[in-house]
Amino acid sequence: MIYTVLDVIELILKDPGEPLSPYWLASQMDEQKLWKASEHYVRAALEKDMKEWGEKTQFVKLADDEWGLRSWNMEDSGDG
Repeated sequence: MIYTVLDVIELILKDPGEPLSPYWLASQMDEQKLWKASEHYVRAALEKDMKEWGEKTQFVKLADDEWGLRSWNMEDSGDG
């Protein structure tokens, strides 16, 4: 079920299985008519979740302002 913007972000990230920027996430939300959010709002939601939950959040910030799912990082982690 989709209750929050974070639910939509997780859903979108699962589909391609690769990291995406807040801009691309917001674009996909709008295109798929799942949620209406700006790039700024998406980034703020991800950063707030990261700040509140730390390593317990399902999201990870990667290089080049891209975000992914922590479950991916567990498969090929080596840096942390």
